[in-house]
Amino acid sequence: MGVYISGNEFSVLIDGLHTEYGDDYLFPTEELVSNITTQLKPDAILFTHHHGDHFSAPLSDAFLKSNEKSVIFGPNQVTKKINASGNRIHTITTKDYIKQKITFKNAEVTGLKINHAGKRHIAIENVGYLVTIDNTKILHVGDTNWLEEIKLFDQLKLSEESIDIVILPYWMLLQEDAAELIQRYIDPKHVIATHISPRIKKQDLLELKNRYPQTHFLTKLEQQIQL
Repeated sequence: MGVYISGNEFSVLIDGLHTEYGDDYLFPTEELVSNITTQLKPDAILFTHHHGDHFSAPLSDAFLKSNEKSVIFGPNQVTKKINASGNRIHTITTKDYIKQKITFKNAEVTGLKINHAGKRHIAIENVGYLVTIDNTKILHVGDTNWLEEIKLFDQLKLSEESIDIVILPYWMLLQEDAAELIQRYIDPKHVIATHISPRIKKQDLLELKNRYPQTHFLTKLEQQIQL
């Protein structure tokens, strides 16, 4: 689910610092982590939640130590595990669905509660992010699903945000009316699908790509998309 987003003067990394978690998840190599820390140097690291395929406290601490002007965003279950304080840590509350906007350098980062998918993860604090860079608004939803039983996206009112790009886990595309739901609840110009298992069957992936020909699918480490 890790995505690096770069503009002319500002960059963020979302869920991109973590270690090996299982066969169904890609993870950054030591070389890639080093490159993130010493070359890419994102201005902000954003974590959606504390699961091991999204977040590593030791890697986060090491990154902050090497990049003294960078900051970290995350829910309390993430930020309480990081050895930093003051204005370098921004905790997004998850008590309600109110959007929390923070202006940082030449960009805006807005965090908001977006429930984690699956009943067994009901206690997980999952945060979605709206990031505005170079007049482009990007939404990353973390590990959620449509959750129509609680009318999640009705409460979020994201279709009012004029979103340019949405980044979502590929399983949100599996529902029969997913295309309609994306348009109704988010209405983005571009869709990027992530969290795709390296063990996904080639035929299953091909069918998804054929079903959504305008969607970009992130399936490899360091894969790049220019929009």
